[in-house]
Amino acid sequence: MLLGSFGLALTALIAASSHLGLLLRRSRWLLLTMLVMFGWFTPGTPLSGIPGASQEGLLLAAQNLARLLIALSIVALMLKALPVPDLVAGMRALLVPLELLNVSRDRIAVRLALTLNEVESSRHGVRGEAERVAATLTLPASGFGVADAIAGALTVALLVGAWLA
Repeated sequence: MLLGSFGLALTALIAASSHLGLLLRRSRWLLLTMLVMFGWFTPGTPLSGIPGASQEGLLLAAQNLARLLIALSIVALMLKALPVPDLVAGMRALLVPLELLNVSRDRIAVRLALTLNEVESSRHGVRGEAERVAATLTLPASGFGVADAIAGALTVALLVGAWLA
């Protein structure tokens, strides 16, 4: 898992370096906190070279940091590959099953769109209040196509294969 996460991070670093750099910079305190909490507060075999750290704790910290690095790399690649309206449309399409539980997928999609728009506007400088009021928010919709069915079937096949392996 560690090798795979570093491979994915390297791919994201090459393909979406600005997005990954920004995400890592914003997550630096979370990364450091995870390292300290897992590495130094997990009981186990003490390491002589690093006072207070345990071997099991540092291994657990490495695993959890690798998981977070995978998530950040995937987010960076998605932000690089897809414009904001496509991300919102994809999230809205994925949230269809929540309607069975009376959860409004449109409300979640609007919150995601507002958050992404605010992040983009803060990246490019602060806009005036008049521009902010004049901006309208639209919820794009995407249909379910053949490519989506193929990608879903491949994902299910990979998950079943990983489960059975």
